Amino acid sequence: MTELRSLGRRSVRREVLPPVLAGVALGMAAFTADLVPEAVGRFLVPAFSSGFGWAVVALAVGYYAPTCRSALVTGVGTLALATLTYYGLVAWLSRQWLSGSAPPPDGLGSIMRASAFWLVGSLFGGLVLGYLAHVFRAGTTRNAGTALGVALGLLAGEAAYTVLYIAFVWVGPMDSFVWTRLGSAAVQLLLAAAGTLVALRLCRPQVSLRAFLMAAAVSAVASIAS
Repeated sequence: MTELRSLGRRSVRREVLPPVLAGVALGMAAFTADLVPEAVGRFLVPAFSSGFGWAVVALAVGYYAPTCRSALVTGVGTLALATLTYYGLVAWLSRQWLSGSAPPPDGLGSIMRASAFWLVGSLFGGLVLGYLAHVFRAGTTRNAGTALGVALGLLAGEAAYTVLYIAFVWVGPMDSFVWTRLGSAAVQLLLAAAGTLVALRLCRPQVSLRAFLMAAAVSAVASIAS
């Protein structure tokens, strides 16, 4: 009986610790990326303080969840804890509060509204990402390829939209702001491609390449259009 309880506690720790550690670390990394100088931040923000970076972490943690239910909980928990950690640090440690005075009500209210908005986003995004991670891990060859393709399209959609917008719609000058956005988009696209290659070669070698390519194309177009 004692051994069963010990095994049960270890099982719970294995399921709970990864999203907790990943969520807190992600929120701290995102907050740090916002504080570093711009020359460094342009590389850190796409990786740690963007929807792309947070989705990658949720997918990675969800992939190692043993069941579909735990993958869903892991996806939501990782993003929710990252959101709470990030906005908690913004509220208590951000430089605008270091003057020693209390934060203005409007400023604190803005942080609370942003937290609530992204917590709702964490719920829906975590469910989708957790499910995709589980299907890629445990689904059939066709379903795994489809899940990976959908995930790639979602990850690359924002960066691809930025590139297309600047290339075909933007009419302003190509100033430092535009080049910074292009640089961030390029970093995200490279990271998305690298992560996909790792997944195809190491994590799940047998996937339907046709299903993967079709799902990635449809997902990317839908993400860009949205």
